[in-house]
Amino acid sequence: MTASPDRPGPPPTDPDQQFQAHVADGRLWLQTCQDCGSAIFMPRILCPHCHSLSLQWAPASGLGTVYTRSVLHRRPKPGDDRPTEHAIVLVDLDEGPRIMSRLPDTPAADIRIGMRVRARIAGEDGARVVLFDPEATRTTKPDELQ
Repeated sequence: MTASPDRPGPPPTDPDQQFQAHVADGRLWLQTCQDCGSAIFMPRILCPHCHSLSLQWAPASGLGTVYTRSVLHRRPKPGDDRPTEHAIVLVDLDEGPRIMSRLPDTPAADIRIGMRVRARIAGEDGARVVLFDPEATRTTKPDELQ
């Protein structure tokens, strides 16, 4: 069965496809093990803690703490005024899992280990990603990120 605007295809069954579908809808959801209660990221078919197959999707708070960062530098090209560095961060979500992402609107030098951050979904349809902002600068209502 092929998907069309009039007749969407079946819901995705692969855990990564399900996660991507949530992100495409502007939502950050995590798998939660129904047997041991662990929140899980990267999406998978069994719990890495107790090996249960009883995983369900649940909305994440989007809140977390920067665990570490790595600053990447690129060589500037003539006439190119884009920043020459950006940071990749690992964020410990309040639910437990660690996720790799970026804080694109924060200069790399201002990103600190231990900084509180909040997730947001950004990008265009078909290319949405989970990004973070420092918690102190966010004006998002708590229910904006589902």
